[in-house]
Amino acid sequence: MAEKEVHLILRRLQKEIRALREDVQSLKESNSPGLFELKGMLRRRGLAPYRENPVHHLLFPPTFREKERERFYDLFKKYSFRLFLREILIRKGAFRVSEVVRFSSAETGRKYLHSLIDLGLVESAGVNKYRLLPPATASLGPTLEWFMAEILRKEFYCPALYGLRCKGTRFGGDYDVIACLEGRLLYLEVKSSPPKNIEGDEVHEFFSRLEDLIPQVALFFVDTELRLIDKIVPIFEAERLAQRDPGNGPWPPLQKIADEIFFAPPQIYVLSSKGSITKNLAICFQHHFALPSMEFGGGDFLGGRKR
Repeated sequence: MAEKEVHLILRRLQKEIRALREDVQSLKESNSPGLFELKGMLRRRGLAPYRENPVHHLLFPPTFREKERERFYDLFKKYSFRLFLREILIRKGAFRVSEVVRFSSAETGRKYLHSLIDLGLVESAGVNKYRLLPPATASLGPTLEWFMAEILRKEFYCPALYGLRCKGTRFGGDYDVIACLEGRLLYLEVKSSPPKNIEGDEVHEFFSRLEDLIPQVALFFVDTELRLIDKIVPIFEAERLAQRDPGNGPWPPLQKIADEIFFAPPQIYVLSSKGSITKNLAICFQHHFALPSMEFGGGDFLGGRKR
């Protein structure tokens, strides 16, 4: 057998093994205790999941050991680290540290680089040049969805799924993160782009997904420390005005409940990553559970919506 053929066979076997590992990891996560009720919520809404917890677009391989996943999770908590990764991905190949530290110091950039090398996620690509390994996804979005689901699992003990796709929907059936919050279905839309790149169509699609999913709590999360009041909040106000039937009167305006956290009655929260994602989620949950029971409308986000 020729050497070229051997290399082709080995490459194919490596690809098949990698795919098998991804499937096993996804299966382990999807069958963890606590997810049966969450999947039951979907079934009772007429939704049939056909993909959940995908691993092939994450910035770390499914072969990561638990200790490595924990280290990556702790790094990913830092907003400066996420910006560092975002800058690397923008370059779509080899990079220099000086090119990807626009939002942090050179010392911090070198620290993050060494951490990525230790984790086996970056290798040398020449003199003072590096590249991500394995071949990276084009976006931080999938890894951010995984991370938000991990926060719900680890910090709030909520069964959660990310990257969910369902059949039986009218509006796409693609949900970033869903979770079970004390018997209530929670939906979390995750935006890795800065506010300037988010348009009204994305907020409109968010509202449309709510009609299919019928969650009791919904969160629209933007991974930014910039102000949401300048663009995101006005987009939400405009969409809610467009959705509302004039005969039912206007929706109450968005309420600012904390720094860069807004509540859109009856059950929608708009929040950023300013300060701490975990603390911001906690504020939303505490606010939700403190609402008078009469305000908890069982998922009636769009009552009075134009038809």
